[in-house]
Amino acid sequence: MSDSQSPWRLEPAHRRAIVTGGGSGLGRAVALALAAGGVEITVVGRREQPLLETVRLAHGLPGAAHAMPGSVREADDLERVFASAEQRGGPVPMLVHAAAGAFLAPAARISPNGFRSVVDVGLSGAFLTLRRWALPLIEAGQPGVAICVGSALGSREVPGAAHSSAAKAGLEALTRSLAVEWGRHGLRVNVVAPGAVSTEGADEGMWRDPIVRRRVQASIPMGRFGSQAEVVATTAFLASRQASYLTGATVVVDGGWGLRDWAFFEPGDGSGPAGA
Repeated sequence: MSDSQSPWRLEPAHRRAIVTGGGSGLGRAVALALAAGGVEITVVGRREQPLLETVRLAHGLPGAAHAMPGSVREADDLERVFASAEQRGGPVPMLVHAAAGAFLAPAARISPNGFRSVVDVGLSGAFLTLRRWALPLIEAGQPGVAICVGSALGSREVPGAAHSSAAKAGLEALTRSLAVEWGRHGLRVNVVAPGAVSTEGADEGMWRDPIVRRRVQASIPMGRFGSQAEVVATTAFLASRQASYLTGATVVVDGGWGLRDWAFFEPGDGSGPAGA
C-alpha cells in the first residue's frame, strides 16, 4: 500500500510504533491498520497469546509485527518493552496507548480494588507509558507523536462508570499537560475518545446486558454503535502529517452520544454487577 493510499500519512521518520493493549479490541485494530500501512509495530499487553494472535494476523502485511508481553502498570515491564523496541532502531517515534480496563457498576458497589485497578491501568499506566516513550526522544532531539485512546466518558458524569469516567478525565488532563511540556521538543500528544463502539471487550464488559445495550443505542443521535474502523480512521488522522499542528486535543468519536442525557443505570440504582 502506497503512502497516498494509506490513511497513515506519516512523517518518514514515524514508521515504527508501539501499541499498548494491542492484543484485542481497538488496540488490535489500530495495530493491524498500522501494519497494513507499512509501519513496524510492537504490540504490548499482559497476556502473550492475544499478542501473538495479532502478530499472526499481521503476517503478510507491509509492516513487521512483534509481540512484547508486559503490564503498563509496571515500570520494569515498560523498560523491557521499550528497550527491546529501541534496539531495532532507536527511540520509537509513535505510541498508541490503548490499554484500559473497565466494568459497569454503581459507585456504591465498586470495591477499592476495582476502582484502583481501572485508574491504575487507564491513568497511572498511561503516565508511565508516555513518560518512558518520550524521554529517549527528548534526549535524542527527535520528534514523535502519541495518541491515547480515551472515552466519551471522560467529559461526562455517568452513573455506573464513576471509575472509568475518573480515569478517562484524568487521561485528558494528563495529555494536555504533557502537550504543553513536550511541545517544544517536537512531541505531540492527543486523545481519541470513542463513544459506544462495538468491540469484544466492550460488548462483554460494558453492554453485555441487553437492557443496557438497548438503552445506550437509543441514546445515540446517529442511532447505532460505532465501528472500530471509524475510530482507527480518526487515530490515523491524529498520527498523520495533516495533524502536525494539533496537540493536547481530545477528538470525540461518538455519533453525538455526548450531546444527550443518558446513563448505564439510574442515579442511586443499586443494581448491576459488583466491582472486581
